[in-house]
Amino acid sequence: MRRQIFLGIGFCAVLGVSLSADAADALLNCPVIATKIPDAFAPTCSHPQTPLQKAICHYKPKHWTDNLLLLDSSLMHGYKQALRAAGVGTPECTHLLASQKVFEKELGACGSDGDCVLETMRKRSFALRDISEHQQAPLEAAALQHFAGSAIFQSPGHKPTPLLQRIQRGMDIYPLPHMELPNGNTLVWGFQPHNATVQSLVVVNHQGAVQLLGAVDGIYLGLPRDKTRPELDANARITLFVRDPQALAQNLPALRAWAAASILGFNVDCGGADAARCKAAETIPVPILAYRLGCPQEASGKALVNRCPLPLPAVSGNVSPGLFWQ
Repeated sequence: MRRQIFLGIGFCAVLGVSLSADAADALLNCPVIATKIPDAFAPTCSHPQTPLQKAICHYKPKHWTDNLLLLDSSLMHGYKQALRAAGVGTPECTHLLASQKVFEKELGACGSDGDCVLETMRKRSFALRDISEHQQAPLEAAALQHFAGSAIFQSPGHKPTPLLQRIQRGMDIYPLPHMELPNGNTLVWGFQPHNATVQSLVVVNHQGAVQLLGAVDGIYLGLPRDKTRPELDANARITLFVRDPQALAQNLPALRAWAAASILGFNVDCGGADAARCKAAETIPVPILAYRLGCPQEASGKALVNRCPLPLPAVSGNVSPGLFWQ
């Protein structure tokens, strides 16, 4: 489940255009900042203008077969990835922006000194790697397996399947998006590659213990940006699984907000231009079912979780879909 994969970290930008952006302009919304910064310090080498761009385009380090262009672009990819994972108004977002400003100042001081540019970029790539590892979703495969146990899940139109297998199928991406909830828990989610309508979610506490699992079908991008009416799949639903029914009451407001974010594609500014769309998504009725794991009901010698339904608690809460901006 949890994959220790380092996809490559690198940095880039056009000198004079800060890649850290102005945090005040975006209210420390790191995912938004990631969409507004350049892809490289030297996006093209056809007409390098600054000393830094000339170093990136023309300097060839010893034992290298090419210039610094690949390092430049991969470094920025890593920075943008870290920004998206840092969230909105978090200490991680603040630290990432501040450290980027320091890096840009050091890099600018290198001028056209290729050795200096290479060493400064390398140091930043190591720092970003550490940040990326820290940002990884707090979800361990063993904890997930222990919580799901041997439960068998029956979804509409499909044969019964191990619950763990269904949850894993909807989280087969890296890195897994995750966000700390107002109650202190963390929501981790994902989707099936090439089929984003198959999603899964997991809620863990601050110690990494699983509190709730969710199998989500047919709601992703159910309200496209150019549409006014929802286009949910006919079998759209969220199916939740808990061992302690209190986990439903504790997390249901955030899960409903997450569902609205998924309907909008996780790319909306609920506090600004997309406020009306966020409100519209929150009103779309999505069937939510809940079941208790560990109940004694069995079918053919296997625990069929569908035989242990739970009523949804009456809860209120004000969690914005914008919390889950990616």
